[in-house]
Amino acid sequence: MESEVEGPRIERAIANELADLSDEVADRLESGDSCGAAESAAQLRERLTAAINEGKVPETYLEELSGATNELELGVPTCIDKIPPPAPDTDEDEDDDADKKKGKHKKKHNGENAKTEDRR
Repeated sequence: MESEVEGPRIERAIANELADLSDEVADRLESGDSCGAAESAAQLRERLTAAINEGKVPETYLEELSGATNELELGVPTCIDKIPPPAPDTDEDEDDDADKKKGKHKKKHNGENAKTEDRR
């Protein structure tokens, strides 16, 4: 016979959803899918935050659940596919000045300038 738990409760649907998302993170990590695990961890964070904001998580469990979610998120390796490439160098004027000093000249190709020249 199961014992009855005393105190505040989390709705079964919310508790199951959070547990399923947590299991999904673990399953994806186990299979080597760090990108999928990162996505699932983010979904878990979003769902927990929504449940807290909706008043569906008793205050008694806020710190414990938030802490566990933080640890889980931090435990997911960085997803290489999600790291943005380095930003292009936008300091063209400095580059042009440096090239001119070296005797080089960069040719700029700009679609708008080409259109403007065609109209002349």
